[in-house]
Amino acid sequence: MTTVADVLGQADVSANLPIYLDFDGYTIKFVSNSQTLNAELKDYYKHFLGAETDAIDCLVEGVQSAAPDIEGDWQVKQPDPGKTKIKEHILKTDDGKVVRKVLTGVHLFFLGSRRVCTGPLEDNPNQVVNFINNMFLDYLLAPAGQLFHAAGVCRGDFGIGMAGQSGKGKSTLALRLLQRGLDLVSNDRLVVFPEAGNALHMHGIPKYPRINPGTVINQPELRNIATAENIARYEAMPIDELWDLEEKYDAFVEDAFGVKFKLGATMNMFVALDWDRNSDASTVLEKRDPVDCPALVETIMKTPGVMLPASSDRIPSAVVEPYIELLGHCDFYALTGGVDFDSGADQVMALL
Repeated sequence: MTTVADVLGQADVSANLPIYLDFDGYTIKFVSNSQTLNAELKDYYKHFLGAETDAIDCLVEGVQSAAPDIEGDWQVKQPDPGKTKIKEHILKTDDGKVVRKVLTGVHLFFLGSRRVCTGPLEDNPNQVVNFINNMFLDYLLAPAGQLFHAAGVCRGDFGIGMAGQSGKGKSTLALRLLQRGLDLVSNDRLVVFPEAGNALHMHGIPKYPRINPGTVINQPELRNIATAENIARYEAMPIDELWDLEEKYDAFVEDAFGVKFKLGATMNMFVALDWDRNSDASTVLEKRDPVDCPALVETIMKTPGVMLPASSDRIPSAVVEPYIELLGHCDFYALTGGVDFDSGADQVMALL
């Protein structure tokens, strides 16, 4: 058994290898005890690396270790609506909380202003990326706006958000638009808030699209992400089996498409994915009034939750009315009919 104080003490002693990150002017200093982890993060964030500075906005500490066995009254975090798998346990302390990732043993500490991750970090760099990105997300969302479970792309300052229920293909549609020359704002999370003159602003986080094998084999720019053996395996699978396959790849958009990863733009348009992969109907992009389709708007909502403590104080639970109000300030569309990513992307591009 160990204690929270033991883990923090280990971070004080061993986390001394720094990386500086610049997220649209928000500076994060990450320090760890692992050169392997730092090398992986430098590669992931190569377009967001900042200069060494004392003027940081947030310090994040990482300790590579075995999964700690911390004593205490751990509580099960219930899954989000529509989910069944228990992913996290939570330990409340006098000055914050610790989140234990059940499947990996990674522990995340939110104690006052201190942010520490520990456990088998080298085996789970994606969870470290999420932890770092959540610092920026909490900074963006805590003062104002709403959290959208959505992707965002832009041409210049003209931005398009897109979302739908899990598995509808928002990341794949976003990649089709990148293929047509648009830039990426965010893959899975947007903070949306009003600007002067009834405009909307959307801000994303530097998280690359996590794409499925079907997307890999259907976009030539992405095929070199997977091995030749995996490509052959995917191509031999029935389409339904391929669609449901739980294997993911990071799509580094700058390298694949020659576009930029921009973290902010005006949100002029929003596209809700309401299509059905089992439908033979033509894919149609229809203009809608968000007031008339609250169930569709609900697929866009995201409660900040345990990983965004400052934002969750302001928004304990997402409700539909603020989203409808925000979406009323941009052109709101629904993609209906059968799933056809190229047709959907072409129809979106026609509106530009």
